[in-house]
Amino acid sequence: MKKGIIAAILMMMLLTGCSIPTVKGNMEKQEMSFCNTYDLIPDQVYVWKDKGYGDLRKDLSPERMGREVFYKAPSGTISFAGKETEKESNIPRHIWFEGEDDKLIPTVTRNDALLYVSQTEVPKEIIYERFADNGYSIGIAGMQEDKGGHFYIPYAESRKDDYKYYIDPKSGAAALGGFEGIERLYLDKAGDMSVSENTVSDGGVVTQLLKSKQYDCSFYTGTFYQDFSLTADVRTFTSLEWFEGYEYEFLHANCIRLYIPEYFKSGYYRVLGKGLIRYVAPEDEAIYNGKETDDAIDWNDTIRKYDENGLCIYDPSDGTEMEELSDPGISEEELDGYGQDQGNDSAQPKKEEDEKDATVF
Repeated sequence: MKKGIIAAILMMMLLTGCSIPTVKGNMEKQEMSFCNTYDLIPDQVYVWKDKGYGDLRKDLSPERMGREVFYKAPSGTISFAGKETEKESNIPRHIWFEGEDDKLIPTVTRNDALLYVSQTEVPKEIIYERFADNGYSIGIAGMQEDKGGHFYIPYAESRKDDYKYYIDPKSGAAALGGFEGIERLYLDKAGDMSVSENTVSDGGVVTQLLKSKQYDCSFYTGTFYQDFSLTADVRTFTSLEWFEGYEYEFLHANCIRLYIPEYFKSGYYRVLGKGLIRYVAPEDEAIYNGKETDDAIDWNDTIRKYDENGLCIYDPSDGTEMEELSDPGISEEELDGYGQDQGNDSAQPKKEEDEKDATVF
């Protein structure tokens, strides 16, 4: 009798097109990809991808079975838990994907649809926080440079646990969390490579490391060296820009379809504070290699542009567009204060309430 039941289950899976995964594979599949929209977990963002064979309206049917076409946007390990949608937060905003987890980030093109599921609300604004891709590193982000050209992470400068905002707790770098009595933790070398302005990204991440390679890293607590062996197996993202959109569509289903603003460039966007997507703009679709990394595309090219004084001269989200001026016409003190305010993207002019031009996804 049991053999007959097992055979029937196997036959059903074959007929519906579902695979027969291992237990581990099944858990990952159930969490990240789905056949039916009514299996989607509420309060999450998803990407519909049917590779040109399907129709979104048909795929939204409660009776749909077969191939997985709905993919959850993963959160990753974040440094700003509880502050996901707080634009004015002063907490460093980093996202880490350990091992091969970055392969779970879904790609969105004009042939796909971006969806949001909620049982309780329709978003008043659609938050798109853009993150810079810093490549694979050792699980540390947000390093700062001192006046001598050396790099460190704040360890216990303002809070006794400052370090937790700069170290991925799920990576090998988590072993760095046990020091006491230090304000700064310095990193001098990663393998034979010196950590300097030439090897650290704008997001404070060590670059030029080979994926999955192990490095002997020289840290300093005070003047005492501390050697740790760390692996460059953590894909690291750091906050870059913040935008708000308002365009969506009801679908007569359990989800809404979000419209990505037309001016967006290819890049990584955390949507509604829920999960990260890889957006490929129409002008880059022809060259995109379809993989989790593609050096042919500049994923970090900022949308907003600033002059040398920190004044925003171009912002398509609110229509700002002006010529760069050599003489801004204000005092040096006013200019310094303005530049400090503008240094943080959160201080930029607030977006108009309505996005006229948008690309449908």
